[in-house]
Amino acid sequence: MSNQKKEDKEKENNLSELEVCQKELDTWKEKCIRVTADLENFSRRVEKEKVQWMQVAQADVLQDLLVVIDDFDRSMHEYDQKELSAETKAFLDGFAMIAKAMYKLLEKYGVTEIVEVKIFDPTLHEAIMQVDSDEHESGDVVQILQKGFMFKKEVLRPAKVSVAK
Repeated sequence: MSNQKKEDKEKENNLSELEVCQKELDTWKEKCIRVTADLENFSRRVEKEKVQWMQVAQADVLQDLLVVIDDFDRSMHEYDQKELSAETKAFLDGFAMIAKAMYKLLEKYGVTEIVEVKIFDPTLHEAIMQVDSDEHESGDVVQILQKGFMFKKEVLRPAKVSVAK
């Protein structure tokens, strides 16, 4: 009977060790699951931040390009009102094609002109001045002084406008 007691005690010790090992295994599994989830969350956050950084960098370059486009628009508007020689007209037609290509480039990268310009909206417009107008109600946009643009559904540059008093 003494041998039986020893064997029972050994089995009990083995079961006890097995339970300890099983608990330790469960603890490590849980830690592994948590670390894996943290790593996945970190990867998603880094990817999202990378996209945001790229958009900010693109927006900076596109804003600089808008200045050049404004210059093209102003110069083209200036010469639209004058009588020109055939040679000068051909030269300006070339510049008009360049301006058109620039607008196409903006469109390719998700830049669109702000077209809601009837009623002043502070999220889309920047009021530069207020003017008296019999033709417009108070708060209406009277004149667009500088075009505004959206970039991927966010304001890249607000339209600069004059507003009726």
